[in-house]
Amino acid sequence: MQMALATLLGIFTGLFLGEWCAVLTPWADAYVMILKITAIPYLAVAIVHGLAILSRPQAIQILKKGFIFIALALGINICIIYLIRFSFPLAEGHQQMGYVARQLPTLNFAELLIPENIFYALANNVIPAVVVFSLLIGIALMHLADKAPTMSTLQTLLDSLTKVTSWIGRITPFGTFIIMAKQVGTVQFSTIKQMSTYIILFAIGCCLVVFWIAPRLVSMLSSIKAYEWIKNLIPILVLAFTTNLVIICLPYIINIVQNELQRLYPKDENARNQIQGTVSIVFNLPLGSIFLAAFVFFAATFYSIHLSLQGQFQLFLTLFLTSLGAVGIGSAITILSFISDTLSLPIEAIDLFLTAVPFTAGFQSMVSAMLISSLALLITLAGRGLLRLQWPKLLLQSAFTVVPVLLVFAGIKSAAILPSVKNLSKSITELEIASDTQTLLHTKAETIAPRERGAEQDLLKALLQSKTLRVGYDAHSPPFCFYNKNKQLAGYDIAYAYQLAFDLGCTKIEFIPITHQKLGEELSAGLYDIAMSAISISEERLKQMSFPSPYLEAKVVFVSKDRNRKKFASLEDVKTNRSIRIGALVDTAYQEIAYQEFSGHEIILLQSYEEFDQDPSRADLLIWEEQEAIAWAAAHPQYIVIPQPQLGKEMLGYPIKEGENSFLSYLETWLTLKDNDGFKQRQYNLWILGQTSEVAPLEPRWSIVQNVLHWVD
Repeated sequence: MQMALATLLGIFTGLFLGEWCAVLTPWADAYVMILKITAIPYLAVAIVHGLAILSRPQAIQILKKGFIFIALALGINICIIYLIRFSFPLAEGHQQMGYVARQLPTLNFAELLIPENIFYALANNVIPAVVVFSLLIGIALMHLADKAPTMSTLQTLLDSLTKVTSWIGRITPFGTFIIMAKQVGTVQFSTIKQMSTYIILFAIGCCLVVFWIAPRLVSMLSSIKAYEWIKNLIPILVLAFTTNLVIICLPYIINIVQNELQRLYPKDENARNQIQGTVSIVFNLPLGSIFLAAFVFFAATFYSIHLSLQGQFQLFLTLFLTSLGAVGIGSAITILSFISDTLSLPIEAIDLFLTAVPFTAGFQSMVSAMLISSLALLITLAGRGLLRLQWPKLLLQSAFTVVPVLLVFAGIKSAAILPSVKNLSKSITELEIASDTQTLLHTKAETIAPRERGAEQDLLKALLQSKTLRVGYDAHSPPFCFYNKNKQLAGYDIAYAYQLAFDLGCTKIEFIPITHQKLGEELSAGLYDIAMSAISISEERLKQMSFPSPYLEAKVVFVSKDRNRKKFASLEDVKTNRSIRIGALVDTAYQEIAYQEFSGHEIILLQSYEEFDQDPSRADLLIWEEQEAIAWAAAHPQYIVIPQPQLGKEMLGYPIKEGENSFLSYLETWLTLKDNDGFKQRQYNLWILGQTSEVAPLEPRWSIVQNVLHWVD
């Protein structure tokens, strides 16, 4: 009742105060930190105690019999997760463009699993290493003859940690109120609507496991009826749902399983120790936390990011390893942060997850409680040879269990009743650059007459006098220069162009298309004053034009088909395989890199990057700079950016006509000023990182206090 009241009050407070609930953020963060106080200590002590209390034959028996049931439970959960993913509506939002580099996931299993320094693992929440260390200590204690004093100490410590956890559980209603008020008050209603698709499917999937699949599995293999098993576990399920802390359910789970075995087999007096050890081991497995994969699939759909089969395998493997012993929402956030980095999901995915947590954490906890109870019972029965294996009946009941589940998700998918999944944040292609400067966009350079000025007049004075700036552009250079959805020029370099015109006092700016192969000639002829479209600085270009200091260092990367992810992951492998054809844009620094680094390969020179896509048989991989490559790959999902070749960095600059020393000096100092006043960082965040919320914020949050009562503006 307290949890229900806290949830309702939190929702009402969020609706009433709206964005004013943001002041609760520090308190919500503090509550999450409190939940993590006993997580790792309890984890370590529970594992050590649970194993040490067993005899060696009991441990071997649990290992042999438990493996099948644990694998079965994980398999059931993974199947439900894929059914949830199958039921997601198609995404309608824009694809990621410049948000993240699609780096190869890297996971050092040795560092994750080997407790080289257990104190470092404890201090840095390296949970799998803590689990491995605890397992080793527990197994060692299991083999000791005189361990009674140690077991007494461990039991006392375990009871103390359980007591502290129960104290923390008492403030759960307050924490729930704070989180609900903060989330409901600050999240956009449109976001809740979008998240409702995930929340509904998540709840359906979890409820099917808790109230249909797991009880029927127990019923198939024992004499316990499915409805009886649910009835016995209702108090535990309610406790898990309301507190979201499965830890405090463990003593009750042990008690119920022991009572059930005592009722069924009253002469078996040796079950107590085995049940406690089994529960301690099973508790540390990712039975419920594996459902975090469902959120990762939703986040990938929400942000229009493709997860390959390899990426999905990496997801479940990473999730399994990092979720060993995971306790509470704090651990879930840590795990999700790690997975987001591994699979290159946007960091904003964590905010989405926190929006859904108040609605999903209870269901996930119920899954954990149900499966821990069911597995402890079945493993104990299996260890004593008490399972009922009637294969014809077992197969028939399995079919009767599976078919309704498939029908539920098929019906949801075919009925299309769920809200669409759409990322409402604007992409950079939807942005416009606001400026009072008169703009003239030329599409053909042949019709442009060179700038007229006196023979002795330098370019800077001509600009100050004419009040017109001519900028050379290439609209095929996103995110630096491209056409937005309204066919207007936009991008990082175009923003710099408008700012340069404003600071020069120019009232008019003309954009003139450039020809990369004739860049030096066009600048010398005065066709345009400056080129601003991701122009790379090369030794050859330095002979024909002048550059101020580079405004950006860009990493040189590979671009290739997704299927070649492993083949091109190593620079040495690419250099060794002479059959690989290397593509590079003609008359660029990439052409020079291709000939220098891959002298024994066939070099394919491209007139445009679209040639790489239109005729993929010509080149196997493309050399490019990272930011442009990311933006291009976003529009061509079958390609990926491979950031591992380590071919150095490319310098990008704004070239002008050679000999214009006054203008060159002005640009040198001007670029420094733009860096110092934060303009450069703001443009990088906007166009390169895609952080569009600052310039295109969502509508203000609706609230009762503002929109109904009108107490505040």
